[in-house]
Amino acid sequence: MSTKSIWESKVNWTQIVSVLAMILAMFGIDIDPDFQGRLAVSISAVAAAVTMIWRTWYTHKRLV
Repeated sequence: MSTKSIWESKVNWTQIVSVLAMILAMFGIDIDPDFQGRLAVSISAVAAAVTMIWRTWYTHKRLV
């Protein structure tokens, strides 16, 4: 089985970017608290979807 650096993982980068985006959405910009919550949930949902897509269709590992 081949291995790669954690920094080469598309899934890891997706999660890192999503966490940073959620932190910015919650603390970095001055917007309505309700909108901040919706934005954080939206970012989380998109990150989950992208992670599933990367892991399902864009992987070299065999899934069973």
